[in-house]
Amino acid sequence: MYKPDELGLCCGSLIQADFRGLAEAAASAGFRTITMWPTLFDAALESGLSEQDLRIILADNQLTITELDPMCSWLPIDPANAGLASAFAAYTADDFFRLADALGASTLNVVQATDDPFTKQEVIDHLAALCERARAHELTVTVEFLPWSPIGKLQSALELVKATGQRNCGVNIDTWHHFRSGGMIEQLAELDSTLIGAMQFNDVAADPWDDIFEETAVARLLPGQGSSDSVAVIKALWQSGVRVPLSVEVFNGELMGLPANEAAGRIGDSMRAVLANAAI
Repeated sequence: MYKPDELGLCCGSLIQADFRGLAEAAASAGFRTITMWPTLFDAALESGLSEQDLRIILADNQLTITELDPMCSWLPIDPANAGLASAFAAYTADDFFRLADALGASTLNVVQATDDPFTKQEVIDHLAALCERARAHELTVTVEFLPWSPIGKLQSALELVKATGQRNCGVNIDTWHHFRSGGMIEQLAELDSTLIGAMQFNDVAADPWDDIFEETAVARLLPGQGSSDSVAVIKALWQSGVRVPLSVEVFNGELMGLPANEAAGRIGDSMRAVLANAAI
């Protein structure tokens, strides 16, 4: 099974923390990797830290970075129309590549943040072109599907990734998005694992909120504390042969109000409990 001592923490789970606080909280909770938002990177540099300082902080906390997230500008969109992703929409591929070269990373996660009417072929071509550029930075490009996006379901993301013909392209499965888009556990048990590039793990309430944007931003649940049967999800992914890094992403208002170390501890404990119950 996925190893409890190799878990990753998505940086958005601790929005109350700066770069140093994130690293220290993640390490104290036993996480070995973190993901990075470009906004967090910029804020750290604006606070007076250098790129070398950031590398030292990671090394001191025995952390590496897996995922850079989220990139919206892989499609030619107007940042003003990016909704929840508006804070990220102006960051270009060059911005993300700079981050990767400075701190190291393995995946670059993209989302389709607007409903602009791109043709299927345009989307494929833009994604393939990004993959070709990302290869020089040793990055796999992952596609995260969002229930409100034109790439709204697991199957849509799988078909897009396959159509690019790029070996460094895969789907990022966020379990909250999967179940809120009507996905089933059975689909996860029948995946082609070669098309999966990353995982963001969390749980989902039984009853959806009227406002899905508000729910996704503040009401995701800790693994094992919702209705998606996190243990069965882990077993299904393992059965499919999915072996990509497992990062936990829980945007939750209660956790956001806690000290970062306490919130990270709760997130780590909940994920490890799921893994322990899923062990076979």
